[in-house]
Amino acid sequence: MAVRQQSESAAGDGLRWVAIGLGVAAAALAVRQLNGSGRGSGDAAESSPPVSKAFTINRAPDEVAQLWNEMDPLGDIVEHVRFDLAPGNRGTEVRVRFHPRWFGRRSPARVQEQLRQFKQLAETGEIARTPGSNTVRSFGDMPEGGAVESLLVGGAR
Repeated sequence: MAVRQQSESAAGDGLRWVAIGLGVAAAALAVRQLNGSGRGSGDAAESSPPVSKAFTINRAPDEVAQLWNEMDPLGDIVEHVRFDLAPGNRGTEVRVRFHPRWFGRRSPARVQEQLRQFKQLAETGEIARTPGSNTVRSFGDMPEGGAVESLLVGGAR
C-alpha cells in the first residue's frame, strides 16, 4: 500500500512539473508576441487591414487641425488624418486610418475612446467624467497620453 502511494505521488509530481513547464512556455510566448519580438511580428501590424474612423466635431476645420497638431492625441498610431468641412457646414469631419492590434494602444476600442475624448475636448474644452469620479485621469486613461496629459495636468484648460 505504501509503494502504491509513493508511485501515485511521483506521478502527480511529474504531472505538476509538466503543467508548470507548459504554463511558463505559454507565458513566455504571450510576452514575446505582445512585445513584438515574435517571428514575423514586424509585418503583423502592416498585414492587418487598416481601420478607418470618421467623426464630426462642431468646430472649424482649421481650429480642429491646429488642436490636433498641438495635442497629437494618437501619436504614431494614426497613419493618415483628414480634416474636411462637414456636410451642411456643421463643423469638421475628421477621418483617421490606422492598423489595429488586439491589445495595447492600437486596439480599436482604445483608439475609439481616445477619439471620443479628443472630440469632447475640442468641442467643450474638457473631458466629461462621471459625478462619482474623484480621480484625475489623463487623456486616454493611460500613461502614454503624451502631450495632452501635460495640457490637462499642467493647467492649460
